[in-house]
Amino acid sequence: MLLLQIAKGGQLWGTDIYTDDSDLVAVLMHTGYCRPTASPPPSAIQELRATIRVLPPQDCYTSEQRNNVRSRAWGAGSGCSYRVEKCCIVKKGGGTIDLEPCLTHSSTVEPTLAPMAVERTMTTRAAASNALRQQRFVREVTIQYNLCNEPWIKYSISIVADKGLKKPLYTSARLKKGEVLYLETHSCRYELSFAGEKMVKAVPASESHDTETEKSQNHLLHSTNGEKNDGDNIMTDVFRWSRCKKPLPQKVMRSIGIPLPPEHVEVIEENLDWEDVQWSQTGVWIAGKEYTLARVHFLSKD
Repeated sequence: MLLLQIAKGGQLWGTDIYTDDSDLVAVLMHTGYCRPTASPPPSAIQELRATIRVLPPQDCYTSEQRNNVRSRAWGAGSGCSYRVEKCCIVKKGGGTIDLEPCLTHSSTVEPTLAPMAVERTMTTRAAASNALRQQRFVREVTIQYNLCNEPWIKYSISIVADKGLKKPLYTSARLKKGEVLYLETHSCRYELSFAGEKMVKAVPASESHDTETEKSQNHLLHSTNGEKNDGDNIMTDVFRWSRCKKPLPQKVMRSIGIPLPPEHVEVIEENLDWEDVQWSQTGVWIAGKEYTLARVHFLSKD
């Protein structure tokens, strides 16, 4: 986990030949000598030993995606450079095992089921140049790593709250247009998606006296959830809340389809009215059950 945290920090510049301030652990991951894992190393391993060759500064350092780690480019060198000549495992009690680099490998990172305990706060350059906007209007965006070690946005109610009077920016409208909202606790991933429409019979308010019926009638008459009136019946949007059986990287999710196919999810609640989805500062209530959230991310089908 710590290895991937360092590599995700982007503290490496170059490909094959790296700047002298590039983190060696990140370089070893970029070159494929070591891979991220959520498990501790075997007890028989004493250390990982790398031999590097110091080189003159390069005219430029190129960026490349390798082993799910992207190095950064740099225009000119200062100081010196280095490359990894050899890497091996030193066993307790003596003996070594030589490791081979993997310079073209770019497999998908397997979910670790233990997200990074890392957050990054990002502020726009425009905001930083305007002290008044920075103090009064700009919200900081905090990034966390999800269960597949990809950057997602830290959960905040401002992300899912309706944006003023612009209905296309409402979360319910975005879901209806084809986006899918993925949400994570510290151990599970959930999917909230548009599930179609259902016909609901409109009951005149004068015929209703109990609280629940009045609430339902108020929903039918005043909801902004895209309902259509057809005489005594009303078409209303419905949504689905599911648990993802296994957290998958976004590339894999897009390849198999969004929302995820039935074999990849466990449907917890379906035919949900939007009023059954209640957001709070700490998470979301779905049909009366609370889920404390850590991260969220919108994905579209395209």
